[in-house]
Amino acid sequence: MNDRELGQRVAYWRRRRGLTQQILADRLGRSISWLRKVEAGVRSADRLSVLDSLCEALNVDLQTLLGEESARSGTLCIDDAQVERIREALERYPLDAGPGDLLRLRRQVAYAWSAFEVADYDVISQVLPETLENAQSTHATLGTEETARLLAEVYQITASTLRKLGEHSLSWLAGDRSMAAARQIGDLSLLAAAGFRIANALLSMGRAESALDMLTGLTNRLSAESHAEEQRAMYGHVLLQGAMAAASLGRHSVVRNLLGEARQAARFVDADRNHHWLAFGPANVTAHEVAALVVLGEGGLAAEAAMAADPDALARMRRERRAAFLVDVARGYSQWGRREDAVRRLLEAEQVASREVRCRPLAQTVIADLLRRTRGPAPADLAGLAARAGVRA
Repeated sequence: MNDRELGQRVAYWRRRRGLTQQILADRLGRSISWLRKVEAGVRSADRLSVLDSLCEALNVDLQTLLGEESARSGTLCIDDAQVERIREALERYPLDAGPGDLLRLRRQVAYAWSAFEVADYDVISQVLPETLENAQSTHATLGTEETARLLAEVYQITASTLRKLGEHSLSWLAGDRSMAAARQIGDLSLLAAAGFRIANALLSMGRAESALDMLTGLTNRLSAESHAEEQRAMYGHVLLQGAMAAASLGRHSVVRNLLGEARQAARFVDADRNHHWLAFGPANVTAHEVAALVVLGEGGLAAEAAMAADPDALARMRRERRAAFLVDVARGYSQWGRREDAVRRLLEAEQVASREVRCRPLAQTVIADLLRRTRGPAPADLAGLAARAGVRA
């Protein structure tokens, strides 16, 4: 993010908080001239100490202020060698493939989805290169609708995993390759599954407008053809991703409308059937509502929405989604200024799916924010969590 973009976001959040330039400058201990130059983009505020002060004064976390997710921070869940192997597999275009192993590919894809659902990112990152290579060679050899579908799914798993772990550009590439495979068989749901992953990668890179445009196009196409339950599930899930993109742009009414449509779609979907591995249903709508409110900087409302959620429905969600929900609730409490509650939710998330907290740059940044905002020595539970996640104050 350049200085002009950062200045625009500072000005945006200052106005959202109802602050004048003078009041914000006073809170920061800076001159109003300094703040005006920052907001105009002619003076840089891109230093960690300055960003921390801005987050504190504006009552937002770092991800919300910057409008993008953090990059990978060198966790144990994926190393540079594994990233390079995945990159090499994505860049390979097998033309002279050997005999395909369809049975093995089916097992590999099912295993990878199962690992993703429990947020076992270190395992997924280890098996993805071989799974990608087998999927590509099997499809090159057999060229059937099933192999195209399996190849598209492998790319989807790759895209979702890489986005979670902060490899956003590679995530975009995997999503794009998934869409190419889906186009071969003309399956709209498969195209949408690839499309929303491309949009999510764009969103993580701070390109919210492009992401929202893509998701809007997908929902328009899906709305006319969402008759079967599995199609409604995909339609509803894409609406949720659209709400997240709209939240990044600060479009409250669009967020409300998209969440409302998704909630309506969820009435006609059995979440336990886990269509397209999305687990779309009322609980997932609530989880995205909380996440969207956090992105909008409404931490208190996010925490209240979480408290009003059906605990039984939340408990039935897959572990990856439930842990991600708890991380978002922690972000809401942090924005609200209730640090102890934020730490408690992070510890709950760690119990549900430890790697969702220890591996994701998003969760690590929340922990780092809490450490920086703590006066004096960090409490033992927060210090222990930070140590397990490899986060330093």
